[in-house]
Amino acid sequence: MCGVIEAIDATTTVANLIISASEIYQAGTSKAESEFQADQLVRQAKNAEQNAAYERQEGIEEARRQRLQSILNMGEQKTNIASGNIALSSEMALNLVEDEKLNGELDALTTLKESERRAESYMQSAQKYYEDAALVSFKAKNAFTSTLLKQFGNTTKSNTNIYSKYFKDKK
Repeated sequence: MCGVIEAIDATTTVANLIISASEIYQAGTSKAESEFQADQLVRQAKNAEQNAAYERQEGIEEARRQRLQSILNMGEQKTNIASGNIALSSEMALNLVEDEKLNGELDALTTLKESERRAESYMQSAQKYYEDAALVSFKAKNAFTSTLLKQFGNTTKSNTNIYSKYFKDKK
């Protein structure tokens, strides 16, 4: 009868070790999956940062085009004024040309502001992706460590119970 109990205890120990190994393997797989997810989030964050840089550059280029168009429009305005036999040095002519210049600058500044707003939106998205990646990574590491400690404790407890029974029976 004693041999049967020892065989059952040994089988229980082996079963507990297999269960522990299985749970540790599952925790490692979950950790790898979470690390992959964190890497994906970091890639999305970097993509958002690139989009922000592109948006800013596009805004700068569009503002430059608007300023150049404003200069061309000022030239056309001067031509129209001169063709109407109005002196370019007159107050009305100067006001018309200056208005054209100011309108062009206003359009350019508005374009830059809108571009920066869109770029900032991309940067906020990037920050959120980075934060989510850090959180996923943190949770994965904590879950893995917790599983390791839990399985180590369970295995130690199981083995301690078996050994204490064994030594108790030997007395």
